[in-house]
Amino acid sequence: MPAAPNITGAPHDTRSLRARYQDNLPRHLIGIARHLQTRLMHDLTERRGYGSLRLSYGAFLSLIWEAGRPISAIAEELAISKQACSQIANRIEQAGYLERRENPDDGRSKFVVLTRRGKALVAHGAELISGADTQYADLVGTSRYHAFTATLLDLYQEVRASTRIHPTAGSDHRRSIGLLPMIVEWMQRTLMELASAQGHAGLKMSHAQVLLLIGPDGGHIYEMARIQRVSRQAISAISQDLEAHGYLQRTQNQSDRRGVVLTLTAQGEALIADSVSAVDQLEADLSCKIGAAALESMKQVAAEIYHTLGLEAEVFGPTRDPQTTPEIEALAKRLRKELGSGNAAQLAELLDHTARRPTP
Repeated sequence: MPAAPNITGAPHDTRSLRARYQDNLPRHLIGIARHLQTRLMHDLTERRGYGSLRLSYGAFLSLIWEAGRPISAIAEELAISKQACSQIANRIEQAGYLERRENPDDGRSKFVVLTRRGKALVAHGAELISGADTQYADLVGTSRYHAFTATLLDLYQEVRASTRIHPTAGSDHRRSIGLLPMIVEWMQRTLMELASAQGHAGLKMSHAQVLLLIGPDGGHIYEMARIQRVSRQAISAISQDLEAHGYLQRTQNQSDRRGVVLTLTAQGEALIADSVSAVDQLEADLSCKIGAAALESMKQVAAEIYHTLGLEAEVFGPTRDPQTTPEIEALAKRLRKELGSGNAAQLAELLDHTARRPTP
């Protein structure tokens, strides 16, 4: 279908449909949010020793990080049933991060509050988010990054009043990358609703875990699971659902040791075309919410972070040396800025000479 009217004042995007699908603002922000969340999960579980964590606990914990609340109030905020909310609370309680107490207002219902370990978890999460802010700022420059997070805050405040997005502990009402996962959730839901309105039946939020990682040559279940740090069984179940709705098909690639390749059907290709149109509509809405200049600046910074970190390079091709970690790239960029190109080159020569020196 035709793209939405170009009301932002920006030049019309003349790139191919596939190029636009692979390289756009929502994809960049989704990739950065995934990078942030997987980094948090890794640090909290592997380095800090917090067990039995799930990303889905984040919204729940964010609602009680300042004070306890009754299950019914949390369920209303999360737009789920009281029973489903109670089940989530049970799992978090079993993990040791919250406890139930008598409601001081009526003495009958229960409050859920963070335990000491739950408070420590939230505090460490906020600390890690602050560290991520520092890393991303090193990649693009402090002033540009501050403008980027200020725009995230403006956008968060614009959409929060009309949607159910929930603050990350320590990030509400201040500039922080911690706001991004909630904004991305809103974006993904908006894009799904726009695509569904074009007649694409059966779409679910979970489908993005597969559809977004179908590259020019298809996608692999193992790769999708690894990138998102979820089980292969979860990705396989999602892909089977997409197959049942006619969007995907499986082919066997004998020359690829990873075996089965997920590719788009004709119906899936039509969904991609309408997804690009949905991105146009979303960006037009964003321009109205935050202004064309702020939108353009956000697009530039998000693209730079996404490509510098090499996010989704396995799917769409490498954008940096795969042996270089984000931390080393950030350090290199900071040193080039502080030393100047000449001194930075001398340092590189010295490090190379030192690395080549035989070990005594």
